Amino acid sequence: MILTEKMNSTPALNELVDAEKLQLLFRQSYPAIFISIFNALVLTAILWSVQDHSLLLGWFITLLGTALVRLYIFTRYRKLLPQGQDVLSWEKPYFITLLLSSLAWGVGGMVILPVDSPLHQAAIFAFLIGMSGGAISVYSTHRLMTLSTIAILLLPVTTWFVIRGDMIFTGLAIASIVFFLSSIRATRSISSTLHQNLLMTHELKRSKEEAEKLARIDELTGLYNRRAFYELGKVLVSQAQRNKEPLAMIMMDIDNFKLVNDRFGHAAGDIALQEIGNIMCQRLRKSDVFARIGGEEFALLLPATTTEQAMQLADELRMVISGTDIRFGEQHFSLTASFGVTSGDSDIDTLARQADNAMYQSKDSGRNTVICDQVDNAGKAKPAD
Repeated sequence: MILTEKMNSTPALNELVDAEKLQLLFRQSYPAIFISIFNALVLTAILWSVQDHSLLLGWFITLLGTALVRLYIFTRYRKLLPQGQDVLSWEKPYFITLLLSSLAWGVGGMVILPVDSPLHQAAIFAFLIGMSGGAISVYSTHRLMTLSTIAILLLPVTTWFVIRGDMIFTGLAIASIVFFLSSIRATRSISSTLHQNLLMTHELKRSKEEAEKLARIDELTGLYNRRAFYELGKVLVSQAQRNKEPLAMIMMDIDNFKLVNDRFGHAAGDIALQEIGNIMCQRLRKSDVFARIGGEEFALLLPATTTEQAMQLADELRMVISGTDIRFGEQHFSLTASFGVTSGDSDIDTLARQADNAMYQSKDSGRNTVICDQVDNAGKAKPAD
């Protein structure tokens, strides 16, 4: 929980939107698998009296096979539940299985087409038009998939109708072409609107997250600020009390920091604060909370840490800081810091007050020292070491 929390690079919003659209596609198109099988059963029954049974069964088994493959992809997806950009890796298998299913209908429809029964030919055409209309609503989140599905469903039978040259079938072919052209326009509008809405949602979400992070981050050092320290501190204190684990706090203040600003300028002071923050972060655990809570004052909250361990850590930090040469351009200088340590199971405000008192005792005793002021269970201060 150490925060050097500068803004992490965020994946491109368009990729997040594409991933969400694919998630929607998986959720809303699952029933389409069973609808396809049901329609195939109905169409097989309609054609049973006018078409070769083995041909119909072969077509139905082929379509059933593509449906089972799609069902396997959906089952694997639901089991793994990928998130974020990982969802995009499922786009290709989804698209391939959708094309296979569409081919089973589009090309298969031509195979089972009874050449001597215009009525049954019209029935097959009606099924394909219905499936195409369903594709617009089911696959509308992905325009390429929608148009590819409609094209594969209608192109074979439309081509056959044109070749026939019969006026009625030519009319059906024209209707099919008009339907496809209108689908191009409709899917453009649907896809664009959906994409823009999702994009706006993600932009608002990211803006909100960035605003919340900025409200909890010290802009200069990239560390938690005072607000975040106390918010997280309340959580850690509650956990420590619940689990009956030790919890320690360290307050640290850079000695004579004003002299640095007066002698080298505020830019040098900023560099010094950043350097101190980096030094501390390199020696803390991920579970520790480290924050800049004032001008040159820092605070550390150490879960599962005894008083003795906190004292040892504070003394190590004190020595590292005092031995660090801070460079600003061609100038360089060193700093020292005073530390106050406390521990106990009191609330965060009590711990902070006691650590702060111990830190000022450290300053009063000559600076560049570590003073401990432990809090007992009643919240009363024990004598400082």
